[in-house]
Amino acid sequence: MTENTLKITYGQRENNQRVARERLRRAEAGEAFDEQEAAFILNFEELDDVERLMRRLNLQLLDVVASECPESIRETARLVDRDYKEVHRNLQELEALGVIEFTTDGNRKRPILRDGTEAIDFSMTFPIDTDTSNDTSPKETSA
Repeated sequence: MTENTLKITYGQRENNQRVARERLRRAEAGEAFDEQEAAFILNFEELDDVERLMRRLNLQLLDVVASECPESIRETARLVDRDYKEVHRNLQELEALGVIEFTTDGNRKRPILRDGTEAIDFSMTFPIDTDTSNDTSPKETSA
């Protein structure tokens, strides 16, 4: 995994927090420590969020955003050969999940991966909690 990677995890919040606290403790004590493998970690706690992320059309958009670096939403729609409104809606969903963000150039909004990362690494821990009665949003752990 490169250092310019967005790592997306599911059900690993406690572990991510523990590792981050340990890295911080070692840094404050002046001890050597391993650098975080990813530039940014985004942890989902809800299976619904993972399902939204893993939809075929959303994965297709992520692929195009990461590999083609489109200059606008309109160009993104052209690259995936889909309607602008549908692509815009899907990109907004990916933004709400915290996976992409937009940069603005005049009237154009350019989709990019979160924090300018260039790749995504996805990790899931089993067993998964299939109880969807909880309503919480993705939790973030900064590098």
